[in-house]
Amino acid sequence: MLLTSRDDLAERLRMLRDHGATERYRHVRLGWCSRLDELQAALLRVKLRRLPAWTEARRRIADGYRARLADLPLALPVERPPARHVYHQFTVRAAQRDALAKTLADLGVGTTTHYPLPIPGQPLFERTGAGRGPWPVAAQAAREVLSLPCFPELTDAEVETVSRAVRQALA
Repeated sequence: MLLTSRDDLAERLRMLRDHGATERYRHVRLGWCSRLDELQAALLRVKLRRLPAWTEARRRIADGYRARLADLPLALPVERPPARHVYHQFTVRAAQRDALAKTLADLGVGTTTHYPLPIPGQPLFERTGAGRGPWPVAAQAAREVLSLPCFPELTDAEVETVSRAVRQALA
């Protein structure tokens, strides 16, 4: 725990504990992920026992999406054995990502963009000169990636609902 009466120091420490971010997905300096307290750590020890089952549930969800979305103009996540994807997110790529996200939102399906600003384009790299582009592959990915709902408790019926909404949005 850190305590300070200085507003400037408090703001800097808040930024550093969240990967150097001043706002979501904008990193102005190198930081770390330091948002875990002792109570959260204790709960995590219990939750970790469930991780294998949660991973299998996410893999089942990913299989459901892949079966339902394979013929659409989307790039779907790929597994390359012997590696196994855990599907922390189920992220697709769509040429018209923003339009797809808006239509899905209008249909009641929440999505997230991971990450709208490529890592080499983060402000923290501007000082060093390492942030000078172009990064065509990273920039294209930042314009196209969209994460669909993917959490262990998502039901097959909900995967079907999301998949139908994606089909409708791309029709």
